[in-house]
Amino acid sequence: MTRQEPMLESVKGIDGLWTIRRGNLRATVARLSDGGVCLYSPVESTSTALGHKEPVRFLFAPNHYHNKAIPEHVEAFGNADLVCSDAARPRLEKVTGSQFGSLSALSEVLPQTVTLVEPEGLKTGEVWLVVRRGNEVVWVVTDAFCGIRQKGEDTAQIGFLKTFPKYGLKDKERFSNWVRNRLGEDVPSVVVPCHGEIVRGPEIRNGIMALLDGL
Repeated sequence: MTRQEPMLESVKGIDGLWTIRRGNLRATVARLSDGGVCLYSPVESTSTALGHKEPVRFLFAPNHYHNKAIPEHVEAFGNADLVCSDAARPRLEKVTGSQFGSLSALSEVLPQTVTLVEPEGLKTGEVWLVVRRGNEVVWVVTDAFCGIRQKGEDTAQIGFLKTFPKYGLKDKERFSNWVRNRLGEDVPSVVVPCHGEIVRGPEIRNGIMALLDGL
């Protein structure tokens, strides 16, 4: 049986947003205002999936754990800027041996419909993308949430990675309150996680609230 190579796929209904999946891991590609793209959470053995579709301007390590594919993508896209949050930078630079810039340069070239959001109460320096397209609000997340599809079910449900409470949370009350406040500003209709399935639908808010209640 021939192994299927990772492919660049559009996020249904969301212009300017694509994903590349390898196994249970996903990288997200976001179009920038200048026509280039940002690669959020590069995944190992997926650099060739981007091909020459658009220039890769930024390689974005969205927390300090998502670093294994950095060397591969630095080699493939030598002109791209490596960026991360200030909180994630010390560990990322120690592990990868690369230098990471701040997120300010990336922020300047994001479309008005895309914003960077840094959740409070975490210890990994995680940063999300929030994308607004018409009536859709998309949260692109790293380890804070994942998409779980049970056997026999057609749709995925929002969940926590098993390792998240122990390795991701620094202050669960602060994180919980921050997410609840965020849900008061914009409720996601789509969650694109780095782990698992893409989650869609009106039940996302209730699912997130139930997870927070169980922390």
